[in-house]
Parts: sequence; C-alpha cells; structure tokens
Amino acid sequence: MVCETKETEDQLPFDETLEKTGNGIYNILLAATCALSLLAIGADLFGFSLVVAAACDLHLTVAQKGILTSTPFIGILLVSYIWGYVSDTRGRRVTLLLSLTFGFLLSSICSLSTDWISLGVLKFLSVCFSCAANSVSYTLVGESCVRRVRNKYMVMMTCFILFSPAFAALLTYPILKLDFQAPIYWLGIVFRPWRLLNIILALPSGLGALAMYFFHESPKFLANCGRREEALEVMRSIYAVNHSCSKEEFGITSFTMIESAKKEQSLFRAMYEQSAPLFRPPYLWRTLQLYFIVAVVFITNNSFLVWLPHILNLIRISLQSNTASGNVCDLISADKPLLNSTANGTNTDFSKISPDTCVGTIEENVIITLMISQTVFAFLNFVISYLPNHRRKLMIGILCLSSLSGFSVSVVPEPISSVVLFMVFTSTCLGMGILASYFVDQYPTTYRGMVSSLSIMVGRSSSFVGINLVGNVIFHHCRVTFNVWSVLVLCSVIAAWFLPPDKPLETAEKPTKL
Repeated sequence: MVCETKETEDQLPFDETLEKTGNGIYNILLAATCALSLLAIGADLFGFSLVVAAACDLHLTVAQKGILTSTPFIGILLVSYIWGYVSDTRGRRVTLLLSLTFGFLLSSICSLSTDWISLGVLKFLSVCFSCAANSVSYTLVGESCVRRVRNKYMVMMTCFILFSPAFAALLTYPILKLDFQAPIYWLGIVFRPWRLLNIILALPSGLGALAMYFFHESPKFLANCGRREEALEVMRSIYAVNHSCSKEEFGITSFTMIESAKKEQSLFRAMYEQSAPLFRPPYLWRTLQLYFIVAVVFITNNSFLVWLPHILNLIRISLQSNTASGNVCDLISADKPLLNSTANGTNTDFSKISPDTCVGTIEENVIITLMISQTVFAFLNFVISYLPNHRRKLMIGILCLSSLSGFSVSVVPEPISSVVLFMVFTSTCLGMGILASYFVDQYPTTYRGMVSSLSIMVGRSSSFVGINLVGNVIFHHCRVTFNVWSVLVLCSVIAAWFLPPDKPLETAEKPTKL
C-alpha cells in the first residue's frame, strides 16, 4: 500500500495549521527522545567493537574480529532501503517503536552468545532493526515541529551522534574493570563483564522505545496519507501540551492538504515507486549532490577516526621514550622498529601486542581522547544549531577546514599539532545534522523517509569501504593517503557551493533547482 496524491480544497494550508501548534514542551521532549535514539544507535555501533575486543573467552582470531566488527555496517546496508519504505508507508512513530524495541531485545540477547558465530548473527539482526532510528528520528522531528526551530532541533540531535563514541567508552571503561564470573550451565557459558556490557549498551534503545510510546505519529505523514482527522487531532494535542490548555482552544477544524489515495501494489513495486522519483527530475541532481556530500562526510570521519587510538598510542610511546619527532605520518612509518622491539619482550605496550592477543579492556588515554574530541564536536554542533539560516555557509566552511587540515597533517613537523590536525580532519561529522535538514525540506513528505534512509545507506557503505581502504594504505602511503583524501573533501566543497540559498524556504514540497 503506498500513498498517492490528489489536491483537495479546504480552509487552511497544512503548514500554517502546524505553525499554530507553536514550539513548546512537546517538541522539546520529542527532540530529546529522538536524540536518545540516535545516541543509542551510535553507542551500540561503536561499543560493539569494544565488546569484540574484550570477548577473550571466545578466543577470537584476527579474521573473526574483522567479520564481527563489520557486521553492523553490513546490516545497515541491507535494510536501510526497507526501513525507508516502511517509514513512508506505515509511519515514523511505528517504525521507531519497532526498530528500537527489537534492537534492544536482540542486542541484549547477544550477551548470551555461545560462540562468535551466534554473536555475529544476533548482532546483525539487532542492527537490522536499530539502524532505522538513524534516519527516521530526523524525519519525525522535522515533520512535527514548526519551521523556525525545525533545523535547530535536527542539528542539535546530531550532537548526540557525535558524542556517542565517548558515551560508549564511558560505559565500557568501568564495566570492563569489573572482575566476576557467573557460570550459566544450561548454555555452557560463563557470564563475564563483556557480556554485561552488551546489555548496558543496549539500554538506551530500550529507554528510547519506552519514551517514544508517549508521542504521536507525524501529523504531516497522517495528513499526506489521507488521515486528516487523525492529523488534526495530533496537532490539537501538540497545541494543548505546548500551551498548557485544552485541545478545544486550538480553534482550527480543517486544513488544505494533499490528500492520499491508496493503491495495491507488490512490495518490490511499491519500494521502487518510493525511490525511483528521487533519481528522476526534478530531484535527480539534488539527490546526487546531497548523496555525494554524505559519502564524503561519512568516509572521511568514520574511516580515519577508527585509527585515532592507535596513533595516540604511538605518540604516547614516543613521548615516554623521548623519541617523539615528526608528524603523524612520520610516527606511523616508524611503527615497524617499535614492533621489532616487542619481539625481545622489552616493550609490552597495548598498541604493540599481537592482534591475536586479547587484552579485555581499553586504555585511559583512549577514553580521554574520545571524550575531548567528541565533546568538542558536540559543542560545535550545538553552536551550529543556532545558525539554521546559514547552513550552506557552514557546510562549505566545515568541508574547507577539513580539507585544509588533511593537507597539513603530513606537513607540520611536530607530533601533537599533527594529531590535532588529524582530529580536525575528521570534523566533517559536523555536517551530518545540516545534511539531514536538507533531506527534510528539499523533498515532499512521501519521499522523506526513503531519501533519509538511503542517505544512511550511502554513508555507511562509504564508511565500510573507507575503513578497509585506509587500513591498507595509510601505514605504507600515509602522505599520499591524506593528500588524495583532502582533494576528495575539496571536491565536496564544490558540490556544497551549489546547495540551496541560506534562507527559509517557502515550501518544502518542491526542490530547489541547481
């Protein structure tokens, strides 16, 4: 069943009716709940790599660890398209309730895995559900809030995604410091701290699902699918909560809206009808433009950030041995001599332990680094949220800063400055919330869920490719890697230059032409 459209005549346009609901406690709590959902998926994705590192009793090989840590990305790639269809045809709230609830349950059950295969399968299934929150949360907030705060809330929500690695690390550090063993004989396993960590990291998803139960479906979605009375009732409720009054005081009894009719189609045909218009005029060039920028933002941030703890360990070792010299690339190329020193047992640092060795914990310097970097990014994203009418300028500025930092990483002669520039290079993540706001106001309601979900699919697929690519080339061709990647980011600056003007749009139903 898909929504098709036909015009109807009535008294007030829908957008004006929604504006009458105002901005208040309902919108704030909805944005906070959706932000919690984003924090949940981010912490779950990043935290799982820490779970894998600590699962010593599974006796994982390097290959098995690689398969497990790649599993979340594979799940996202396979189901993002489906969740976009579900969101556009069944509703935003329903999608979030399903995804968060089953994501929480399956992720918690991961703690009872008997071997690495069962752990991988359960994690794959949990991510297949929970990943829907990554895009649908933005869509629900964007369609439930008035225009003047819409972009602000969506960018502020991105702060929680940026902070999620630090949040996961904060949860992980004390849990993995615990020392207990509880045999579960009927499963043949021993319940250790890493299994408890699985449950702890899943809790935000469970709390998000519980909180989402108390909110309404997107009124824009209801109206667009012909459920006009339900949409009006939702807006009455939002008005009553925001203004602490009765629903009757809303005073609006009807509105003009694109009314929906329903047509029976096969699932695959319906999914095609939901996505195909995105790649045809008038949306084609805008879709390609935004997806290219999304790919660059994700591939730059995710692909390089995973190597940050390893590079910091190299810096720490060099400082402790008074041998720190050169930039990040110099330190990475100096990695082999340090590896040779471990062979005689004189150096037992974590970063030099064999990949097959299971440490069972994470170091304090990793926690501190993640806390500082992600807190700074979250704060900057918070500041960006107060500049909703300067999205294009900010996007261009963020990408230019990242590109310039990438060129400089291998040029500066000092290690600390080089690491700071490395962190700034990954600051493309500051553009995630800005891009999410474009997907809401550049596409009609019927396609927003699909275009947002496909953007996550593009972002995660680029991350999957980038992580493997960077790992294979950065230690052998460091300078070339940073320079080529900086050129790629510079290309995205050109694409961002043609984003819509920095001013409120008159309508969200028509895309701005390139």
